Amino acid sequence: MCQLLAALGSPEQIYATSRQRLRDYLPEAVANAIAAGPNADITDQIQSWLQQEGNALVTLADAAYPRLLLDISNPPPLLYAKGELSLLNAPSLAIVGSRSASAQGEKNAEQFAGALSQSGFCIVSGMALGIDAAAHRGALQAGGSTIAVVGTGLDIVYPARNRQLAHQIASQGLIISEFALGTPSIAKNFPRRNRIISGLSQGCLV
Repeated sequence: MCQLLAALGSPEQIYATSRQRLRDYLPEAVANAIAAGPNADITDQIQSWLQQEGNALVTLADAAYPRLLLDISNPPPLLYAKGELSLLNAPSLAIVGSRSASAQGEKNAEQFAGALSQSGFCIVSGMALGIDAAAHRGALQAGGSTIAVVGTGLDIVYPARNRQLAHQIASQGLIISEFALGTPSIAKNFPRRNRIISGLSQGCLV
């Protein structure tokens, strides 16, 4: 998508481009889908979601788009966001680890996150069970900020056990996803979102 934007310009110009020319850059099925135009049901769903407080879409063309992500090999062209957008360009550190962490491991993650957030860093993690959730909790408990990068659509909370945590992050921090609304928890999407976690961060504690 980034190569397509570089070649053709804005999303409006992409949609105005002929099907034949799109095939010069994309697989035929993708070119045909773009040439057919946006799906009305999907655009209506997005518009409805955007009307909810705190929800936003951030594109590569927006000032709010995280500058650090532009340095990774495949920056997401679009981010769904819920919460405080200014955190996308805040000094950030990632804390990630095992989903089946020990109690001591989770305590350590909370303490590291709390200390680092009090030093002015936004804590970035993936809102998974175990270390990720502990890192988010530690930042929030210390009165700091945190970003959760999730592997589903933002209208889905996964894992469900983190529903309360997700609400806290949305109200005191930020949740983001590159995946469309309605995208379920698919195993391959979680490693893919990891490039965003690392890309947003100036360092990563594992």
